[in-house]
Amino acid sequence: MRESFVASYWKGHGPLWKVYWLYGVLGSNVLGAVLLFLIRQGALGTFWFQVVWLLLAAYTVWIVVSVWRCAFNVDNPVYGHMARALTVAWAINALMVLGFLELQFLQAIA
Repeated sequence: MRESFVASYWKGHGPLWKVYWLYGVLGSNVLGAVLLFLIRQGALGTFWFQVVWLLLAAYTVWIVVSVWRCAFNVDNPVYGHMARALTVAWAINALMVLGFLELQFLQAIA
């Protein structure tokens, strides 16, 4: 049985460029844009905001772990080290952004 691309990247079996640029950068920006759209529509304290927030949080965990594990699936190991360094920064940024968004959500429903 062939494993899904989600499981494959989670285990570190995919090319770095694909998981970093396509799934990481592009995918995170799409989910972030949906979240921003909801905020601009005044949906900060709604169920849908929380659903998208949870999807973005889960997606961020998957992408950070996947990039970390796929980091050395490259010809030049320098790219792997760069990917891992950027992934640490990405994880810290994601924790802060998601944390502040959740605080705003909690204030909106209070």
